[in-house]
Amino acid sequence: MPDRVFCVDFGSAYTKVALRTANEDTTEPVRCSDLSQELWAPTVVAADWSRPDAPRLEFGFKAADIKPNAGKKIAVYSNFKRDLFAPPPSDDDPPPVHPLDALLGSEEFEALATKYSVLPQWVSGLRTMASAARRMFPTPNDKLPNSAARRQDEAKRLAHQYFKWLRGRVLAHCANLRHTALNYEEIPLRVTVPALAPTTELELHPGCVRLREALAGTGWKLDDRLFVTEPEANAVGVLTKGENRFNKLKSKINFREMFNKGPLVTVVAGNPAYPTYRALVIDVGAFTTDFAALEIDTGGSKSGGTTNFTVTQRSIPHGLAALDDSVKVGFAPEKREQLEALSRKDFAAFQNSAYVEGTGYRIGPGKVIGGDADRPVLQSALDAFVATLSAEAVAFCEPLGAATMQELILTGGGNNIPGVRDGLTVAAAKAPGREFVKIHAPGLKKNKSATVLADPLDERFARGASAIGGASIYFERGYY
Repeated sequence: MPDRVFCVDFGSAYTKVALRTANEDTTEPVRCSDLSQELWAPTVVAADWSRPDAPRLEFGFKAADIKPNAGKKIAVYSNFKRDLFAPPPSDDDPPPVHPLDALLGSEEFEALATKYSVLPQWVSGLRTMASAARRMFPTPNDKLPNSAARRQDEAKRLAHQYFKWLRGRVLAHCANLRHTALNYEEIPLRVTVPALAPTTELELHPGCVRLREALAGTGWKLDDRLFVTEPEANAVGVLTKGENRFNKLKSKINFREMFNKGPLVTVVAGNPAYPTYRALVIDVGAFTTDFAALEIDTGGSKSGGTTNFTVTQRSIPHGLAALDDSVKVGFAPEKREQLEALSRKDFAAFQNSAYVEGTGYRIGPGKVIGGDADRPVLQSALDAFVATLSAEAVAFCEPLGAATMQELILTGGGNNIPGVRDGLTVAAAKAPGREFVKIHAPGLKKNKSATVLADPLDERFARGASAIGGASIYFERGYY
């Protein structure tokens, strides 16, 4: 049970880091980029294979500026978290064989070796050397079948390199912090992961197993509780704003002081008219959409220092990357290739123009993608995306009972899209007893005359909420 901890929200689009320096200190975001205006880094790795000895790797914002170029042997890897957490290949699927392995293991090669008196130990050594060299890092020219096993193995190597780089960036930032007496290298790491398995089975999920393996040798000291779920961590981060309240005399968490924002105060104060509270948090990310419901039932009595939440959560592998895939499929081959050739930074600009602002993205003189000509394709993909998420929201909310005091909190890059935000708001309120006293989301405008107040979220804070919540003392169960 650590007194201090780093938490990394390893997102498909952006990675965020937070640090709790003591049980009673506020959890703060940690700068992990070279740019002064950002606290997070794109989850991107770029490999330049033009060097004869080894690839030159770039990460974060530098990698996000690089365009893939097969001719110059420049490969850009993003969305590798999706492959890391993909279901394992079926046992019925034969393992893929690399063409070089097929050649070295073929009867023809054996016959050729015999013909020229090549000793068996030399042949065995050649096979071992070729296999070891290829495992170091894949090249763009590798022709290994595009199988799930190959993608998962590649994603694990990319995650290893990325976390190794991230540690260097985080420690460089911490060297300038005020806590000069702390040994930041010894502070353990915690990572938020999708709720694709029950909390009790989280460590055994194949994606978590691969991520733990990827973290080996990166320099991070791993916490005993390495993984926490993204939906719950996000909800905790948003509701507490990173505050930690700890009673040193009793060695207990004071939940009432931590969760002292908004309507929850009314419930924990023991108001008989409002005995129950729920925070419904929906985060639309790049890889997953996360649903979390944190509920409390005081029975109308004052809660004191304890707030025992009932947590219901779920992640579905359907985020903005799925919308991107649908849009690319709908486009003509020429425009699809133009999108694939964009850097990660430019593609993010396309997403904002096409999905959020509803305007085209200019890629050159007279060349626009996502403009009026592409609007039918974009609208069709957006409608299908919203319909899927809305159906998932209804299915998640249906088993939840009514709450006398309820808030809806929409986070994640997907909720910057007006259609997604509106669709989820309507879907979450469909079932009986789903009235919201306040709705929080990016891009909202306050309307004092409305029955339900709309509270615009601070987008900078909301983006890092999962990392902030994951580092919270809330997850140190020994202090309950």
